[in-house]
Formats: sequence, structure tokens, C-alpha cells
Amino acid sequence: MQAHRVAQARPAVHRISSFGCRRRRRAAAPAALALLALGSASTGAAAPSRLAAPARAAAIAELARAQPARPAPVVRPSTPPRRGGERREAAAPRTPAPAAANLGTFVELRNDYVSRGRNGFFNAAVIRGDYAFDRSFSLRADVPLAYAGGLEGERNVGLGDVLIRPLVRAIGTPRFALLVGSDLVLDSATNRALGSGKNQVAPLVQAYVRVARPARIGLQLQHAASFGGDPRRDDIQVSVVRPFAIVELPRGFWVGPDQSFQFNHLGGPRVVSTSVLEVGAELSERVQVYVDPGIQVSSQGAVDWLVTGAVRWAFPQRARGRSVAAAPAPQAEGAAGE
Repeated sequence: MQAHRVAQARPAVHRISSFGCRRRRRAAAPAALALLALGSASTGAAAPSRLAAPARAAAIAELARAQPARPAPVVRPSTPPRRGGERREAAAPRTPAPAAANLGTFVELRNDYVSRGRNGFFNAAVIRGDYAFDRSFSLRADVPLAYAGGLEGERNVGLGDVLIRPLVRAIGTPRFALLVGSDLVLDSATNRALGSGKNQVAPLVQAYVRVARPARIGLQLQHAASFGGDPRRDDIQVSVVRPFAIVELPRGFWVGPDQSFQFNHLGGPRVVSTSVLEVGAELSERVQVYVDPGIQVSSQGAVDWLVTGAVRWAFPQRARGRSVAAAPAPQAEGAAGE
């Protein structure tokens, strides 16, 4: 500070006459006014750029992190805070809450096993592919290679019933999501014991509610009706009510209790209850594994055990924070189509 004052001080050795001082004062007054006006103009011109820079950076950050389920708010220019710490906090982007359900693209290889008690067992190795055109529309295809066995030693191996599912997220917010779609089950089984023998259409409605950041609860309603196929096989009229939950745990683990009730409107058993507990883990951002042990009880007293094990690969351009939010409990989803 003292060095600054010394540098700006005028030398005291120069003598200035009173006449020369008046002339210099008169000449200096307009120059000072012009200099002051020029400084004010430059300051006023630079002020909008300083005000617009944080607003422009915030707007770019909002657009970069915006999701279709949550539009970015309008950013208006404002006076930047005086303190540097507050300016950095105002310009830093906030972490948005994840959507309740984002559809994604992945390939899944899983194995479904069901013990049919006195009727033997049924096993299907299923290749599942989901292609998401965007976060709100996806198309699914299940291609099963089935293997069925009876108590008398007979064995049947071949292609099972192929399933196709278009799915649309009609509503998507950080707290709530509503999905609508339909399953189309084709009578593609190469053997009578490997499929239902009927084509089926099964529209569904599925709703998610985020009760906490790591927990979601949901409800799925679905009705399946048969058409075409083998005329010697019984027609199918089935309604499914399926409540479920998804709870995310630390280190990429999750659990998902899943309960479904299947009501048969034609033939028996009239009611079938299926209880499944899914346990899964994320091995990386693109690879997940899960296992679904469960039990199935019918109104006629039959008890069947079932278990599903799967590995899922998500495509890089469709990587998700939690893919289970888009497709929970795959084993229970196929109840109406079996």
C-alpha cells in the first residue's frame, strides 16, 4: 500500500505558477469529465456481460442435465452474489432426482425352473431383449428354449411360446410413473408340453410410486385372452393382480418382494398365488445379476417351487442408474403368458 502511494505521488521539486495552475485546472476539468463519462460507459457495458455469464452457464447446466420426465426450469438473469463462495454454489448444477421408471436397452439371459409336483418339471432358458427407442417407449422380445419332463420319464425339448411386449411410459415424474403396454404370446412351441397351445393378447397397466429415494412400490394389472391356436386346447381367460416393491441397498444390491394373484375365469384352478423374492446386484454399470426364488400355491392345494437366475447386459447408450426400476421381477411378469 505504501509503495502504491509513492508511485502515484507527484514530485515536489517542480514549481508551478499560479497562472499556469489556473490554465491547467480549466483544461483538466473537461478532460476529467470526459474520462469519467468514458469510464462509466465502459463499466455499464461490461456489467451486462458479467451478469449474463453465470445465467448462461446455469442455463447450459440445466439443459445438460434435464430429463424428459422433469423439464428444466426457466433460468432468468440475476445479480450475482457478492461473495465468491456463494457464486460458485449458485452456478454449480444440482443433482436431479432420478425418474421413477426409465426404459432402457439391454440383453438378458435367464433360466426359469418350475417344479410341477406330480406333473414333473418345466425349465426354460430365455433370451430376452429390450430395445428402448427413448426413455418412454420400448419393445421386448422373449425367446425361450424349453425343456419339460414328466414322472414317467418322458422328455421334451424345443422352442417355447415367444413373447413380444411394446411398453409406453405414459406418465413419468421423479415420484410417480404410469406404464401401459400389452403382451403378445405366440403359439410357437414345437411340442404340446412346451407351450399353452394358444395365441394370447394380454394388455397391462403398471404404476410406480417412489416412497423414498431407495424404495419404490408398484401395482400391475393385466388380463390375458386367447385366440386361435390349437382348437383342442382350452381357451384362456386370466386376470393378474400383482403388487411389488423394489428396495435399493448399498453397494449396488437390491431386493424386490413380489406377489401376484392369478384368477382363471375358465377352468381351474380358479386362483393361483405366486410369491417371489428377488435379490440382485450390480457387478458394474452395465452388468447385473439376480435370482428369484419363489413358491406357487393354487386353490386346489397344489404347491410348486420356482426359481429364476439371470444376468443382464445394458447397452452403453442406454445405461441406467437402476435397471430394476424399468423391469422388476421378470419371473412374475410372465405368469399370464405361461
